[in-house]
Amino acid sequence: MRAGPAPAAAPVVAADASGAGPDTAALRHVFGQYPTGVAVVAVHGAAGMPVTMTINSFTTLSLQPPLVAWSIGERAADLPMFRDAAYFGISLLSSGQEAVARHFADPLRRRTPVAADVLDLGGAAPRVRNAVGWLLCTVERSLPLGDHVLIVGRVECFEAAPGAALAYHRSRYTRIDGRADVDALPWT
Repeated sequence: MRAGPAPAAAPVVAADASGAGPDTAALRHVFGQYPTGVAVVAVHGAAGMPVTMTINSFTTLSLQPPLVAWSIGERAADLPMFRDAAYFGISLLSSGQEAVARHFADPLRRRTPVAADVLDLGGAAPRVRNAVGWLLCTVERSLPLGDHVLIVGRVECFEAAPGAALAYHRSRYTRIDGRADVDALPWT
């Protein structure tokens, strides 16, 4: 027997005590309710050293022309490298690559060299090996928005591989395997 819907949660107050704007901690909590994929974006930096970072802001924008977007903090030290690169690569991580995601999410650790079996430095942009997808993009434009810069890329080539994808939800890594919830109620 299926249980009924969960009781409604108490609403979260959207403004801080001063009324000056949204409570950022509460807003972060609401944003965390939405699961996102996890990817690593990478460019070739100075002297061929890769510049990489884990992102969950990746989104598709258009098929014609093929456009994707992701965002980076406006004060990020690596912003000029990504904004001004001829090419950037986006590796869509597999569910078994949580350690890779954590490594490239850490601003200090991501600058340390990684093994050749993790990162392929050949080609126009670095890529994470064994990812479920990879896109090579040129920077179409960058747009300052709020405290981030949105980087729009034109997809030049891509590859896909089988497997479950890594996701981030409620401040935890999880997997997306594409299986339907067999207990879900159908639309009526």
